[in-house]
Amino acid sequence: MKTSPPASLIPQPFLLASDIDGTLLGDESGEELFKQFFACQNGHFSLAYVTGRYRWSVLELIRQGRLPRPHFICSDVGTEILDLSDPANRLGEAYAAQVHPGWDLDAIYRLGIGDGVTRQEFDEGQPRFQAGFYWDARPETLRAFHERLSTLEGVYIQASYDTYIDVLPGPLGKGQAVSFLQKQLGLSQGQVVVAGDAGNDRQMFEAGFKGIVPFNALDELKALAGQPWHYHSPYPSARGVLDGLRYFGFIESFA
Repeated sequence: MKTSPPASLIPQPFLLASDIDGTLLGDESGEELFKQFFACQNGHFSLAYVTGRYRWSVLELIRQGRLPRPHFICSDVGTEILDLSDPANRLGEAYAAQVHPGWDLDAIYRLGIGDGVTRQEFDEGQPRFQAGFYWDARPETLRAFHERLSTLEGVYIQASYDTYIDVLPGPLGKGQAVSFLQKQLGLSQGQVVVAGDAGNDRQMFEAGFKGIVPFNALDELKALAGQPWHYHSPYPSARGVLDGLRYFGFIESFA
């Protein structure tokens, strides 16, 4: 497949924290451009995948050549961090250690199931810091869900795709993972860019970082990403991410 030259980088350290499905994947030409761009970046910026996928699923995409190898994988809706440069993953262990020892998945499932809400079955095993539910997309169902869980302290609730509800420990999640990496890398908030396409990316856009919303993003994210530091690209998926990096001044151009 014929591709254009990769984007040119303006040398300054930054972190790109991006969702995968619908954000970096979903547009074949954009995927190729992004891989070329990353191959030429020479360590000038850090890349983190922040996704609802399992860790092994992300690693498989990298093995298949669909995605370049990043510096970090924030999997299970940002509740787990893997530092690919450290076999001991000390950074990931420090992130997980923030969870209160009273975190109780059984209690969350017991309270959460109700009218219009059922338990999500995880085919590859229950994540340790993510309680998942299906819901019927009715606003009253979501309100009742919040009310049932109001007795629990330190949990974060997010709905997405009019299908899923995730309940996470308060210190964890997509936005919390990015904030944690920002501090660990010694970057300012202005040196961090997030990108996503759906409601389960909302925590990243609520954290004050520069945000990229590709053209194909769902309305549920477009509606809440309305701050001056949020950029809505006219390009889809990875091309939208590259366009956003250009808009924010991290790259000079993209083809």
